[in-house]
Amino acid sequence: MQVKFNIPNNITIIRVALIPLFAVVLLAKIPYRNELAAFIFAMLSVSDFLDGYFARKKQQVTEFGKLIDPIADKLLVSTALIFLVGKGVELWMAAAIISREVILTGIRIYLLPSKLVVPASNFGKLKTVVQSLAIVFVLLSLPFSRHLMIAAVLLTVISGIEYLFRIRKLTGNKVVNLPNLITLARFLLIIPFIYYFINRRIDISLVIFAVITLSDKLDGISARLMNQMTELGSGFDSFTDYAVIMATLVLLLIKGHINNPLLVVLLMVPPVISGAMKMIYARKLKKVPVTFIARVSVGLIYVTLIVILIKLAYNVQILSNIIGYLLITVLVLVYGTMFGYVHKVMSVPKKS
Repeated sequence: MQVKFNIPNNITIIRVALIPLFAVVLLAKIPYRNELAAFIFAMLSVSDFLDGYFARKKQQVTEFGKLIDPIADKLLVSTALIFLVGKGVELWMAAAIISREVILTGIRIYLLPSKLVVPASNFGKLKTVVQSLAIVFVLLSLPFSRHLMIAAVLLTVISGIEYLFRIRKLTGNKVVNLPNLITLARFLLIIPFIYYFINRRIDISLVIFAVITLSDKLDGISARLMNQMTELGSGFDSFTDYAVIMATLVLLLIKGHINNPLLVVLLMVPPVISGAMKMIYARKLKKVPVTFIARVSVGLIYVTLIVILIKLAYNVQILSNIIGYLLITVLVLVYGTMFGYVHKVMSVPKKS
C-alpha cells in the first residue's frame, strides 16, 4: 500500500503522534490536569473530522487513509480508556470497547494483502462520536457521563457486529464463519475471567476458564466438519490460546499465587518464538504447521492452570505436589515445541 503524504493523511499522522502527549498530561501532577487532557482529546477528536473533510473536498481519499484513520481513532480512544479505568470508566466498559477495536483492527490488517479495505460506516462514525463525547464527559466529571459510556459500549458492540456482516459479504466464509466466531467468543471470555479473578471470585473464574478450555476443541472440530479451516482461523486460535494462558499466568503472579517471576518468563518465551516460527513457515509454504507435541503442550497447560484454579478456589492442598510435577512437564513440552518449530523452519528449502 503506497503512503501518500497529502493533507488528510498528514493530519491523521499528526493525530497519532500527539497521543503520547495526551497520555503524559493524564499522568502529570499539574493543576487542571483533567481539563487540559479533555481539551487535547477534543482537539485530536475534531481532527478526525478534518482529515475526512479535506480528503473528500480535495479528492485525496487514499487506501492508506481509509486504513490509518480508523486505527488512529482506536489508538486515541483505547489510550484514554486505559488511563481512565477506575476514574469514571469501569473495567468492563474499557475491556468491551478495546477488545472490539483490537479484533476488528486485526481483521483489517489481515485483509491488507488481498487489497480489501473496509472503510468506516456511518454507524461506526456515530460510535466514534459517542465514544469521544463520553470520554470528555468522564474527564470533566460531567453529569450523565456513565450513561454516555454505556451508550458508547452498546454502539461499539452493535457496530462491530455490523462490520462483521460487511466483511462476510466481501470474503464469504474465509473470515466470518462458525469456527472463527467460536474462537472470538473464547477470546471475549477472557474479560469476565480477569474481572472475577481480580474480584476474588475464583470459583466463577474457574467455570469461565473451563468453558474457554473445552470450546478450544469445539472450534477445531467445527472447522473440519464444515470444511472452514483457514489460515486466519488457525492463527486466531493460537493467539487466543496464548492470550488466555498469559493472562492467567500474569494474574497468578500479580496476586502472589506464583512466587517465582522467572517461572512465568520461562513459560512465556517459548510460545512467542513458536508463534514467530509458525508465521515464517506459513509465509514460505502457505500453510500453518501444527505439531502433535504442540497440541499436547497446550492441552497440558490448560489442565495445569485448571488444577491451580481448583486449588485456589477450594483450598485443596493435596494438589500442590501435583501442580509441581505438571509445571515441570509443561516446561519440557513447551521448549520441545519451540525447538520443533525452529527445526521445521530451518528444514524448509530456500527456494520455497
